[in-house]
Amino acid sequence: MSRKGGYDYDDAYDYDDAYGYDDDDQDYYGKSQEEVSTLSNYKASASTTKTQYSNHSAKQQIQEEPAVSHRAGDDEMFAMDDEAPRPSASFKIGGGSPKSPKKQAETIPTEPAVLPQVQQLRAMEKEVSELSLRPASTSPARVPKVSSVAKLSAVETAITTATNHKQRQRPSGAKPAVNFVVVGHVDAGKSTLMGHMLYLLGCVNKKTVMKYKQEAQKMGKSSFYYAWILDETDEERTRGVTMDIARACFETENRKYHILDAPGHRDFIPNMITGASQSDAALLVICATRGEFESGFDLGGQTREHALLIRALGVSHIVVAVNKMDTIDWGKDRFDEIDAILRTFLVRQAGFTKTTFVPVSGISGENLVQPLPASHPCRKWYNGPTLIEALEQLPAAERPENMPLRIVVNDVLKSTANVLGLSAKVEAGHIEFGDKVFLMPRADLATVKGVCIDDHTGAAPPTMASKSEVCFAGDQILITLAGNFENEAITAGNVICRGGLDCLVPCKRFTVRIVVFDVPIPVIRGTKAELFAHSLCAPCTVKMLKCTLDKATGEVLKEKPRCLPKNSTALVVLETDTPVNLEAYSKCKPLGRISLRANGITIAAGIIDTAHTEVNAALRG
Repeated sequence: MSRKGGYDYDDAYDYDDAYGYDDDDQDYYGKSQEEVSTLSNYKASASTTKTQYSNHSAKQQIQEEPAVSHRAGDDEMFAMDDEAPRPSASFKIGGGSPKSPKKQAETIPTEPAVLPQVQQLRAMEKEVSELSLRPASTSPARVPKVSSVAKLSAVETAITTATNHKQRQRPSGAKPAVNFVVVGHVDAGKSTLMGHMLYLLGCVNKKTVMKYKQEAQKMGKSSFYYAWILDETDEERTRGVTMDIARACFETENRKYHILDAPGHRDFIPNMITGASQSDAALLVICATRGEFESGFDLGGQTREHALLIRALGVSHIVVAVNKMDTIDWGKDRFDEIDAILRTFLVRQAGFTKTTFVPVSGISGENLVQPLPASHPCRKWYNGPTLIEALEQLPAAERPENMPLRIVVNDVLKSTANVLGLSAKVEAGHIEFGDKVFLMPRADLATVKGVCIDDHTGAAPPTMASKSEVCFAGDQILITLAGNFENEAITAGNVICRGGLDCLVPCKRFTVRIVVFDVPIPVIRGTKAELFAHSLCAPCTVKMLKCTLDKATGEVLKEKPRCLPKNSTALVVLETDTPVNLEAYSKCKPLGRISLRANGITIAAGIIDTAHTEVNAALRG
């Protein structure tokens, strides 16, 4: 049935309305100052050494270099006069020692101690000199398998390679798809609620449910059998908690829904972020039992953190299921109390634009699909929608189907040297059989051998045109790619794109507009964190604090602040350890949203203003 795979937003603060990202090339605060490292100085000096050494070799001159002390600084080691000294008259190629011992002490015919970088450059020059003496060959030039050079060459190739594709439109009669993530504090009953709803919708047969019920009773977990519809691994069933994203889908008369059941335990927050980044809406499950709601909502609870994270990741519509109402006899006072506290937080602090509260019972299935009977105690004070009706009322998400192709890899199902089977989500554009694409950040060229919408039945990705279909932005897909792939080189977080002007260029440095959460320690220059975006997780460093901003107007409050305290909004420069697949929020919203975590807590979230690519701009047109 399935396959695994505070900050203050006063007045419903919305990035899109506040900053208006209509101009893709607009930079509000100018380019950041790049810090020059010691290694770059070495490279600059080594480049000068290489040029001069090459000129002397061409003239067949032999230069005697003065002895260099090992204590000499880098400047002395790489310093060179404007004019090279002439070789000593007593020095002959292949000859013996000079006649005068005094002159021998003054000139040392051996090379001075140099840094490894210079030695490498000299070795490279020697190889080039030897190659230049070889006769011309008609065979294609072979590129040495050096990882850094190969990656740069591959990216440049992708940028300069325009891949042809057909223009497509989604069929008018197709049902719109809604991806929603189920979040909430641990033990709120998320998996049980969704499993029971799937059963009531006819997605799971009664025989399977009875089997799970008997197995759960043998393990002493008789109330967990509906949760086992989504929690399929032995470890999850033994521990009684969801550990990874569980996926399922169902259809109604009007829509097709994709469920991403996220773990509630704080140890699995990264998995929750992965699910939330793929969602259009959210279902927040709250436990109505007194004490349970308070422990999840108070500082340190996952209810608060989940709500802030999903809003930071772009989810603006939320349905709140107040679960386990049967344990409090469907009491109106308790429901109103939770509604008042949580609605204020979700609208004023988290910034959600639409919230709907629905009283439900996951274990009994009441008010999930069928309306409550007139004799039910809840009908005395509640006449609102059922849970499925509340999901049907969610507004349809806008799909960037005519934008450059962006497909985020969520899971690798099959990997060989020539074939990849992937589970992914189309974030922008469309994809079909036969398309030529690139897998970033390695820029591996591949051909689509099959693609279809993922119905979460466990079927393998298609491998032929007859079983393929055209998939558009917003679709969860299974895709088969053919090409040449290195072992374990393709992972979750890779992005599939087309070449030419539509190519996504990986980069390491970003200017980001962030909001700092309720953190115990302020964010400073040099802060180390983990950057989360779509299915990506990468180490990063805060390289610069550019300015603090007014969250309502976006005006600059202070240039170059020393630190960022809790609940502050700022423009910062982040740098990842390796190139990653992100771009400006104005170009692709799902690839422009990030969150930062350090020491097991979420410290900030925001959107990318500028991605500073290192590839020559001339290659892009």
